[in-house]
Amino acid sequence: MFYGSNPYRKDNPGRVISNAAETLHVPATAICAAWLIGLPRRAGTWLHAMTDEEARQWRWRVSERRGGLVHQYQDERFAASRPALAPRDWALR
Repeated sequence: MFYGSNPYRKDNPGRVISNAAETLHVPATAICAAWLIGLPRRAGTWLHAMTDEEARQWRWRVSERRGGLVHQYQDERFAASRPALAPRDWALR
């Protein structure tokens, strides 16, 4: 018994059916630009991987700054004990 496909059947088209006419051609410069734009975030993720893991173990909040190159760690217990400042007090600092 043979279970292979039959290339001579009527329902087996001789050409590949696809949406090739509908696919968009993306220029190589756009692909390079997208890669370069994502580079700082990928570098920051790689650089801060160990400290991010430790901060998450301590249940700290991890925030990315400056496009992903700078990571900020905040313990929520200190944020809860700090009194909230009015918006005008921020201008005085």
